[in-house]
Amino acid sequence: MHRSSSLMHLPAWVVQTSSIFGLFLVWTVASRFVAEPAILPSPAASFQAMADLIARGTLTSAVQESLITLVIGCAICIICVVPFALSIAQSRQLAMILQPMVRFISCVPAIALIPLFIVWFGFSTKAVYATLFYTSAIPLLFSVITGVQKIPRVYADGLRPLGAGPFRIVRDVYLPGAMPGIEVGIRLALSYGWRAVIAGELIIGSSGLGRVLAQARAANQVDQIVAVMIAIAVLFLIIDRLILFPWNQLISSRWSSF
Repeated sequence: MHRSSSLMHLPAWVVQTSSIFGLFLVWTVASRFVAEPAILPSPAASFQAMADLIARGTLTSAVQESLITLVIGCAICIICVVPFALSIAQSRQLAMILQPMVRFISCVPAIALIPLFIVWFGFSTKAVYATLFYTSAIPLLFSVITGVQKIPRVYADGLRPLGAGPFRIVRDVYLPGAMPGIEVGIRLALSYGWRAVIAGELIIGSSGLGRVLAQARAANQVDQIVAVMIAIAVLFLIIDRLILFPWNQLISSRWSSF
């Protein structure tokens, strides 16, 4: 009991950093028991492979390509889905009709649609964008609709007798009121979208980190595979902590009490 209470008094970053070091310690010990580096390379070998990929410019270029795909794809998704979801959510009947349809579609994992996207768009970045859009649009749509439906109807009903049209109601009521839901949806869209980008690039082999993974797999270079996996995880942790988390704090402090 005393140990657990003392851990609670430690800063969060200390606990989190310790858990990561613990993971690498377990990895180091496990790699020593595995005699074949092609099965489980050590952390040192993996980071050396990462340094080699960076020195050749392969990893840097792949990171740029994957991040550009993520940003452009999620921006297109947000621009298309948020207004659509706001318009649907104003009618509870329409939302009730469309939500089961969207839930049914969402039961099909994006990876199962990649062959279809390849048929439509070929082995190109367009197929990766389609995979990203499909993966990100569904959680974003549900988050926005849920955010709007949590707004008391009295706010919109109070503006209509004053001559407020649909645009003003969306601008003054639904958009600010649903902002926490929109923020959650965008975070989910980016999180799922990042996974979709890597999966799409890996299968389609068009560009980015997924292509580097595919090339390392073909050459049986497990240390490079692990190095790229670490880069993928670290990149999204940086995006989440430096961009998404501060934005979440801002949205929560400003609109949580709407």
